[in-house]
Amino acid sequence: MNVLLTGGSGFLGKHLIKEAEISGHNIFAPRSNEFNLLTGFGIEEYFAKLNSENKHIDAIIHSAAYYGGIGINRSEPATIFYKNCQMATNIFEIAKNYKVKKILPIGSACSYPGHIIGDLHEADFWNGELHSSVEAYGISKKLQQVAQRAYYNQYKIESNHLVLTNLYGPYDVFTEYRSHVVSAMIKKFADAKIHNKQEVILWGDGSPIREFLYVGDAAKVIIKTLNLPHDTTPINIGTGIGTTIKELAELIAEITGFEGQLVWDTEKPNGVARKVLNIERMKNLVQYTPETNLRSGLKSTIEWYLANKELADLRN
Repeated sequence: MNVLLTGGSGFLGKHLIKEAEISGHNIFAPRSNEFNLLTGFGIEEYFAKLNSENKHIDAIIHSAAYYGGIGINRSEPATIFYKNCQMATNIFEIAKNYKVKKILPIGSACSYPGHIIGDLHEADFWNGELHSSVEAYGISKKLQQVAQRAYYNQYKIESNHLVLTNLYGPYDVFTEYRSHVVSAMIKKFADAKIHNKQEVILWGDGSPIREFLYVGDAAKVIIKTLNLPHDTTPINIGTGIGTTIKELAELIAEITGFEGQLVWDTEKPNGVARKVLNIERMKNLVQYTPETNLRSGLKSTIEWYLANKELADLRN
């Protein structure tokens, strides 16, 4: 299968390229300087080149996104909403214009209602308002499901809606402003260890429960869904295992060898109290359960970060 990947130079994209090639797919991952989803620059020329080489795109995986943790969601909600919605609407038009059979837009657990206390089931996807801390990002991802239904009904473009939990792993963004909780903590503890600091300051009170999926496992599931029949019902992609932020911090401190004090800044927000996905549908559809437990995944990520720290700290 010929697969076009957006965001191929990003965190998830690098792992998707690897898994797609292992699975025997031909992967095309243009950079934004030749295929710009925000401005449209280069897109027509890119497809003209493919056509001249007699290469037709069978499927698109849309993993390009503008994202970050609670901080960036508070400071740039309009930018997050605009960029992600613009890229999403453009990629569906591209699928229509170039007669692509299938599109897989990558969604997010941030799209679930914020009031749900137990595990998040696919049936609850539209059952209430999003948590205010991630509303702009969550809605921009949620709207992709509307686009999927619309473009199937009018143009018969097939798709599946993949709802990913929090990812972590090599090639993530580790700079504080745009990082998610795992990479942000890894950088904080690694820096504290290197500079012999006696404390690390962390956001909130450590009580929120989150779910963490190693990016390599996520990539395997996404590539497997290329072969699923059309169905826009959400598919939760995760581990189904909840971990408190405090437990996460203590584990990262242990692996990095930090022996100082953990200080919780309770003036900073916690976000939603609990966000853990029910993954039974995923296991039934793709016959796969994530292989990497949190400790081993964190160890691999920390080892990669320390070995590539200088370059990793420059990525934003």
